[in-house]
Amino acid sequence: MHLIRVAVVLAAAWLLSATAVSAAESSPPPARRAVVTDTYFGSEVSDPYRWMETRPNPELDDWLRAQNDYTRHWFAQQPLRQALFERIRELQKGTASTRFVSQAGADYFFLETPADGNSARLVSKPLKGGAARVLFDPATVSTPQRRASVDFISPAPDGRHVAFVVSHDGGEDWTLRIVDTASGRLLPDSLDRVATPVPSWDAQGRGFYYTRLQKLADDAPATAKYDKQRVYYHALGSDPEKDQAVFGYGVHAGIALDAVAWFPQVETSDDGRWLIASVQRGTDNDLALWLRDARKRDAPWRAIAGFDDGIGSLQIHKDWVYVIAEKPVRNGRVLRFDARRQSLADAQEWLGASDVVIADESGGIAAAADALYVVGLRQGRSVVRTVSYAKANQAREVPLGADGELIEFDSSARRRGVLLALQGPTLSPRVFRYDPDRRTLADTGVRAADPADFSAIATQRLEVPNGDLRVPVTLTARKDLRLDGSHPVLLVTYGSYGAISPMWFSAADLAWYERGGILAFAHVRGGGEKGAEWREGGRRNHKQNAVDDFLAVARWLVAQGYTTPQRLGIAGKSAGGVIMSAAVAQAPELFGAALFRVGVTDVLRMEGSEGGAANVNEFGTVKIEEDFRAMRKLSGYANLSDGTAYPAVLLETGINDPRVPPWQLAKMAARLQAATSSGKPVLLRVDYNAGHGLGNSKLQVAELLADEYAFLLGNLAVGQEGPQAGAK
Repeated sequence: MHLIRVAVVLAAAWLLSATAVSAAESSPPPARRAVVTDTYFGSEVSDPYRWMETRPNPELDDWLRAQNDYTRHWFAQQPLRQALFERIRELQKGTASTRFVSQAGADYFFLETPADGNSARLVSKPLKGGAARVLFDPATVSTPQRRASVDFISPAPDGRHVAFVVSHDGGEDWTLRIVDTASGRLLPDSLDRVATPVPSWDAQGRGFYYTRLQKLADDAPATAKYDKQRVYYHALGSDPEKDQAVFGYGVHAGIALDAVAWFPQVETSDDGRWLIASVQRGTDNDLALWLRDARKRDAPWRAIAGFDDGIGSLQIHKDWVYVIAEKPVRNGRVLRFDARRQSLADAQEWLGASDVVIADESGGIAAAADALYVVGLRQGRSVVRTVSYAKANQAREVPLGADGELIEFDSSARRRGVLLALQGPTLSPRVFRYDPDRRTLADTGVRAADPADFSAIATQRLEVPNGDLRVPVTLTARKDLRLDGSHPVLLVTYGSYGAISPMWFSAADLAWYERGGILAFAHVRGGGEKGAEWREGGRRNHKQNAVDDFLAVARWLVAQGYTTPQRLGIAGKSAGGVIMSAAVAQAPELFGAALFRVGVTDVLRMEGSEGGAANVNEFGTVKIEEDFRAMRKLSGYANLSDGTAYPAVLLETGINDPRVPPWQLAKMAARLQAATSSGKPVLLRVDYNAGHGLGNSKLQVAELLADEYAFLLGNLAVGQEGPQAGAK
């Protein structure tokens, strides 16, 4: 859940399944109860649907399809649903969208989804102008039964090759391929079991370092998938099965790495002299770091920082190492030391702490030929500073020229300046080049402005009190909004892994705003918006603080007249589902509807799932009593009560989800359907061509949004035509 931010479903499959539901059915199919009771530190926890966790599970498969049939039938009765879908599809076709824009050689490389297209393609475009070229289209390897997507790209420094990963139906079982950019020809190299989807090229572009998963026996438990990872070097044209491990579990006798959910990576400095190895303990932000002189064949790895040092990012320029350090200061600072003979203990402060939050999650640091670029946040707004290589604390802000958020950043010590992409809830994404000599930003022309008209929509950045703390909130709505409590509000949160949650631009959101909807995002503790202290305040056995922040924001929105509990909807994706499930269980009277977007619903059982061990540092472990007590309180599933009036709930899952298993959503749906007394719908939505949302097509996104908006508007005490913002 950590990597990426980071939606779900294919229409054809729904249309087929919906026909199987009788119009006479008025309730979802019930699930078989078979109570299992666990005892943790003297406390009993009952689980009536534990049987759903077993895989393979034909009984669960049948129940999921029946639930999805019922859900499709329910949406077929909603008068707004088709109109919303058509409006969203219209808005999606305004302009092509791009991701992962970078420069290498004489070209830009990026993923582009055409305005009238459905899936992202790998594209190159000359820096000096000229037509874009499609280097790889996943449609060429897709079938009607198995849809392929390109999820990440990594161009070689000279631009002659681009590595990219392909997955199918959102499953994230990545295969790494390489394309020759001059000819557009795919190289025969094909690497499976790729763990980290962005490989690091060597300085000459002859090969790259990549992290690979171990081969598992057929009877291996699901929890073993991410264990014993190793980093390999692959030379172009060679046999991947003969690649040599250079770092990772069991590779070096003097470097002991845990077998369970430790994620190693190796990168090279831009000049090729230094290799940097890093290890992340599951989803924990702090890294352990090693250096190696790449010019010396048998040079050893030298430890330069440990997990307890609070280091979150590293860059090398010539022989100097620059790192972000979050300890002991709250907002982070930049340190520097000599790669040839020093370590972190010898570091000099190169950029001191300030009112700008510096963290890897807010953008981190990047080395260019002219300066070190340091990215951070000031009161929720992106800040980019250039820092001199010659003298400490000589920093200058880059004039961004718009109140946008930085969503992409690309630099190289081989060239001056940087590429950056800016956007906001009402600001269409654009890709700019910063010229350090003129100190100006110039539009690269890689991405055109979206024609969707957001002139009537405005975004506010607020801070909402929760006791002595103030919780940042980003609120977007029509400018003529009246605070009369009549408006449907969708309150969203994430609050995990120290992640910064950017307010993404989506033209399709106009379909919500046009009907008087308000979109609010609560940047609760557990996220990184206010630095390391804010992150730690909502992690592990402090995660209830994130729930308290979220509930405080919900009550504030009601008290200020933005909405009422009957018109307040909430949503959380992935790890944000922990906050959703706790909020629904702890304060069901506060909400009219809730969306679980592939979200965690029972932290007590996540640890035993495929990626569960990686999340122990975020959620805790049931093996430690203090953690268990906190997790027991957070689990929405474990804390639901029979006969309680719960809000309307839509639970969304992708059948191929490798991060939050479908049974998490299935168990929560079954428990809510059996427990609620409100008479409001509890729907389980299953996408059989998706996983956690990565690689979803435009059509899948449109179908999902249409369902979500129809569900919200139909359950938030809003008339079928929707409220008119500003009406008297």
